[in-house]
Amino acid sequence: MRYKTVKNSNLDEGDKPKLDIKWSARDGIISILFLVIFLLIIYFGSSKLLQLLNREQLLSISNIDNLSFSILYGIQVMLMLGVVWFFAIFLRRASLKDLGLRYYSIIKTIWYTFLSLLIIFFISFLYVFVMNWLFGIEAPSSKIEELIANRSISTNILLIVVAVVAPFCEEIYFRGFLYSAFKKSWGVNTALFLSSLLFALAHMEIYSFIPLVVIGWLLAYIFEKTKSLFPTIFLHAIYNLILILILIGQLEIIKMY
Repeated sequence: MRYKTVKNSNLDEGDKPKLDIKWSARDGIISILFLVIFLLIIYFGSSKLLQLLNREQLLSISNIDNLSFSILYGIQVMLMLGVVWFFAIFLRRASLKDLGLRYYSIIKTIWYTFLSLLIIFFISFLYVFVMNWLFGIEAPSSKIEELIANRSISTNILLIVVAVVAPFCEEIYFRGFLYSAFKKSWGVNTALFLSSLLFALAHMEIYSFIPLVVIGWLLAYIFEKTKSLFPTIFLHAIYNLILILILIGQLEIIKMY
């Protein structure tokens, strides 16, 4: 009888697995500093290279093309995943499952995504309304809107990056790595706040900062409850896909008229 009790307990733990977080907030902070410094070096280095090639404009959305966009974003992705690999897997000997890369119920994932999208879009619309009605501030064009409007980057590349690559890499770094590191050192509430704040800051969208914080908090909360990145990657991907399809559709309508 005692054996059965222990066995059932183990099954319960299997239903709600606990992640073995072997890295700390110190690792997370060092990774942030490394990424910021290295990305700034790449940006200013690329801008200097353009000047040496007798191009008047600095590196910006207006003069970026498929090749430069793919290279720069590819470097960012490698750096982001690289620091996760170094601190979590190589240095601390963690596994991919410890980062949250484990299976989760597809049905529950779809349900959480549906509910989360309702919350996100409601808050976003409410935020835009308040900013416009109370402060008279209209939403400026986002970086994605500018990239689409500029038409210098293939729509297929944008779709792959925005709806596939970005959700996968960002969830591994911000939720699987950073949130877990902050949670281990400072607890759940602090981890929810800091990871969502850094997620919003990383997007460098001043107007959308508050909605991005809310989205980051919601993604971290879902990760905390499910102990899996599968639901957060799926939600992140669907949200990004909806946004970019809306933007592409709007621009096509404008072009027709």
